Amino acid sequence: MNSHFSIESFGKTDVGLIRNNNEDVFRELPKEKFFVLADGMGGHNAGEVAASRAVEYMCSGIQNFFLNKKDSLELEDIETQIESVIENTNLWVHHLGASNPTLYGMGTTLCSILFFKEFIIYSHVGDSRIYRFRKNSLSLLTNDHTVLAKNQATPENRNGVSLQRKVLAKAIGTSIFVSPEIKSEKVEVGDIYLLSSDGLHDLVSDTTIESLLKNAEDLNQVASHLIETAKESGGHDNITLLLVKIHDLSGQQRNNQDSA
Repeated sequence: MNSHFSIESFGKTDVGLIRNNNEDVFRELPKEKFFVLADGMGGHNAGEVAASRAVEYMCSGIQNFFLNKKDSLELEDIETQIESVIENTNLWVHHLGASNPTLYGMGTTLCSILFFKEFIIYSHVGDSRIYRFRKNSLSLLTNDHTVLAKNQATPENRNGVSLQRKVLAKAIGTSIFVSPEIKSEKVEVGDIYLLSSDGLHDLVSDTTIESLLKNAEDLNQVASHLIETAKESGGHDNITLLLVKIHDLSGQQRNNQDSA
């Protein structure tokens, strides 16, 4: 990220109203401008293990890359590295599951964003999502890697979100090879990026998310409102989100100089 931008972030997780343990994990690396969220799955505590190990391994890979980076990096270099880190993360989680009977079959979703110069590079595997809120409009940047169950009724919750049963078509750790989706775009001052587990977006409609982002005074406030809305709509899963907002650093510096 260049010197004209600064990043504000806030993450929050909640076990929800039904589950006994939280299998969602998120982490922020301010120095590397990297943010990641995972939603684990598996019996007993296997989902929690898959998510935590995936986030830990991926963050380590990102940190090591920037620690040993060359002086001149291009956008394509970052995208290639993220793909490699995700593939290695998948192999590590798969190995853990295959080598421990209590963890067999575990897996996790994974979504991340990394800021580089004036760009954001975002990636995902599974049905955790990445949204962009720009100029009062919400856009979904990712496509869920899911298969909808056939011949199932599709009721809606109180927020108008379909409750149709779904199955993950792709996840971290469930097979030896995984193909992540990785894309990039230029950022704009005022952008807010939202990373969410399905415990949020399965229960809160995009329209409601957009409305809460429009009216929020700060990231902490909107995070709390989003989680409470999901719980009011049933809260049947863990609820986790990461909010990242882009500020104009040069404008802040000018304002500080003017007031001096």
